[in-house]
Amino acid sequence: MTGIWGVLMKVASSHLNPYTMSFIALTSAWITVGVISFSKLNWQSNFGIIMSVTCGFLGGVASLLFYHILKKMPASVVIPVSSLSMVVTVILSYFFLCEPIGVKKVLGIVLGLLAIALLTT
Repeated sequence: MTGIWGVLMKVASSHLNPYTMSFIALTSAWITVGVISFSKLNWQSNFGIIMSVTCGFLGGVASLLFYHILKKMPASVVIPVSSLSMVVTVILSYFFLCEPIGVKKVLGIVLGLLAIALLTT
């Protein structure tokens, strides 16, 4: 689904400004998640709620930046480069969550970076 999403977002970017795109896309996502999840909500952890709000804030800012860049550059470049978030996640998880980084993960990161380089040049 994300491959289709990337193409549709590029098409939308030629017809809408990044703010409108972000608003419509995130509101649609929120409604979808709300309809599916409402009966299963659990508000037991204040810390979890604060972290979720923080994630939502960061995701909103990232969405606005993503759509601004997508409007100006080809989707075939923007979307692969946005996949670099996986590298950031692995590195931050190593330092802050003490998750191990083995040879397979390092190889995966290297291959991912190589794939992004090949796709964007």
